[in-house]
Amino acid sequence: MIGAEALSRWVCEDGRVIPPAVFIPILEEHGKIWQLDYHIWEMACRLLKSWKDDPVFGSYRISVNISVKDIYYLDLYEVFTHLTEEYKIDPGHLELEITETVFMDKPKEAIALIQRLKEYGFTIAIDDFGSGYSSLSFLKDIQADILKIDMEFLRKTEHQERSRIILRSIVALARELGMPTVVEGVETSQQVRDLTQIGCDIFQGFYYSRPVPVADFEERFPDGLARPWSEPVQAEK
Repeated sequence: MIGAEALSRWVCEDGRVIPPAVFIPILEEHGKIWQLDYHIWEMACRLLKSWKDDPVFGSYRISVNISVKDIYYLDLYEVFTHLTEEYKIDPGHLELEITETVFMDKPKEAIALIQRLKEYGFTIAIDDFGSGYSSLSFLKDIQADILKIDMEFLRKTEHQERSRIILRSIVALARELGMPTVVEGVETSQQVRDLTQIGCDIFQGFYYSRPVPVADFEERFPDGLARPWSEPVQAEK
């Protein structure tokens, strides 16, 4: 285990869980997504502070997502530097995930922002790489730390071998640029074996854990070992 990604779920009073695909587009449409994002960022910083002196969790990163709308409503450099200073955490433990669409919409501003955040010490990840149309053209200008590969490459297709060739090429490109790769959407042990053979560095997905509350996460990974979701945990905290 090297960390986790902060996700949001809307839990109703009756226990029903509304998935983000339902409520996030509504928040984006009405210009409210930045409020949810800020809340999640602050919760992540608060959690990192609580883990700070833990022998296992103290080394973890928490990745948070940045919406393309956030750039319009917030001074992201001011927000993130303020949060890390307020909670007295290492900015390198807060991984900022920025999607390709941010660069397509405001490329110069996004590139300048990333440079400032990196200089401050944040870990920067390009999220959903391969889902847009300008990937290779802007990659040369972006000094990001991590490349997160879109899970679409793992979905079954009649062109499976072509998908594998493209994925292998992306991993090789990232390695040449000195960027570790994270593959999202990993669900099976076979995918882990295949991706390891290709040269992928980090895996994320249901194979290791479905989205869970923080307390469940801490109970499931008390010793820092990533186990398959179906494997029981018998370690003591």
